[in-house]
Amino acid sequence: MATTSSPTPPSLLSVKTLEHFRVSPPKGSVPDTSIPLTFFDIFWLLNSTVERLFFFKFPFSTSHFISDHLPIFKSSLSLTLQHFFPLAGHLRTSSSSLDHYEINYSDGDSVSLILTETQANFHELSGDQPRSFTNLRPLIPSLTISNIGTTSPTSTPLMAIQVNIFPNQGICLAISINHVAGDGTSTMNFIHSWASTCFSTSTSTSTISATPPLFIRSMVVDPNNLHALNLKLIRSFTDSPKEYSSNPQSPDDVFFSTFTLKGVYIEKLKSMIMARYEKDGKAVVPFHCTRFVVACAYIWTCLIRSRSWPEERKAHLGFSVDARPRLTPTIPAGYFGNCLSFCLAEVKVSDVVGDDNIDGVLKAIESLGKAIEYWVREVGVPRNVEELPRMFIELVDKRPLSIAGSPRFRVYDVDFGWGKPVKVEVTTIKETGAMSIAESGKEKDGLEFGLAFPKHEIDAFQACFSSGLKFLIP
Repeated sequence: MATTSSPTPPSLLSVKTLEHFRVSPPKGSVPDTSIPLTFFDIFWLLNSTVERLFFFKFPFSTSHFISDHLPIFKSSLSLTLQHFFPLAGHLRTSSSSLDHYEINYSDGDSVSLILTETQANFHELSGDQPRSFTNLRPLIPSLTISNIGTTSPTSTPLMAIQVNIFPNQGICLAISINHVAGDGTSTMNFIHSWASTCFSTSTSTSTISATPPLFIRSMVVDPNNLHALNLKLIRSFTDSPKEYSSNPQSPDDVFFSTFTLKGVYIEKLKSMIMARYEKDGKAVVPFHCTRFVVACAYIWTCLIRSRSWPEERKAHLGFSVDARPRLTPTIPAGYFGNCLSFCLAEVKVSDVVGDDNIDGVLKAIESLGKAIEYWVREVGVPRNVEELPRMFIELVDKRPLSIAGSPRFRVYDVDFGWGKPVKVEVTTIKETGAMSIAESGKEKDGLEFGLAFPKHEIDAFQACFSSGLKFLIP
């Protein structure tokens, strides 16, 4: 859980660039390929970059990493890119139509890999306490055209990597990926595969892939012409990209903080919901009451209370859902690209800010659980994907809370041979005002939430978060 100790004052972190590499799949291992964007992909032209920071303990010198680990790290990346080659390619307009986009890979295309060194305090930057984004920014690689060198200005790179060495302390592996390339299921499959290959110190041409990636776009059927609808929606916002950010603050004013909801609190909330619906000795809950639902609803409730909104106002929580198993026909888990449907929950502020601390949380759980039943199971994926993106955009000035990540991604299982991460951060939430979610790296059966807001908002949330736990288990 985050603490209320004073944050490190904002200052520009000193990072020294040691090397800048270009890493490609093995020469001649992948044919030149163009992969069209589907209606699932096209929506992410609005909000494209996902930045993940993996902090690992590494009590050795920079020279030790360069001599003993860097060669395997680079070669394993090359071998993994042979299978996940679109990440080494570029996004561009289609040669056949300006209304279509595609990912193009040509033999020799590569990924930017920057190696840096910093004398900063590893434990402070990888902690749970409020940390200024100003101190995290230099650790993150850019996906701008200027970072790519020889790339045509009409195309956009899809991935950049930066390895930040904290001598005798740790390593921060920062990966920036254009969301157009794939959703979290796809990109975490790549990261797990790369880590497994690196861990095994493989020098063969076959990587250890958790799920072999598939790039067959014909698997995605578009009977309602959602591609054209989403493209029209995107173009209506092209000239005002700031309008669809639900975080009104400058990233330089944002502090990152991590909160962990222990398993015992999650189970307590689930049991309270069961008791609420118990009748004649049986509990029949009209929605699937999962750990995800009760934990997210608790965080949502604390955030609403911390903002002191008018009671007549409505609050919203939105998140994406893997659509692969929910389409007809279903799409294999290894499909690489975006395949997401959406869910939007709504609750009256007056329902969650009353005198009964716990009753408000239970109402938020009900709202979220029933929204999933409606949008995912009743409405279905095609209509869901058609209606909800527009609704999210229309609500943006009302500061809806959205969710980035998933406990299913197992981010704390990523191991390149240095041990599992001590912290994983999704810094993209600084732009969207979302909360990140993952399995806890410290608490068994717990869930971890990352928030990025101005310091006074983090403090207000902390107060609501802590006081609510006392009501759950005094």
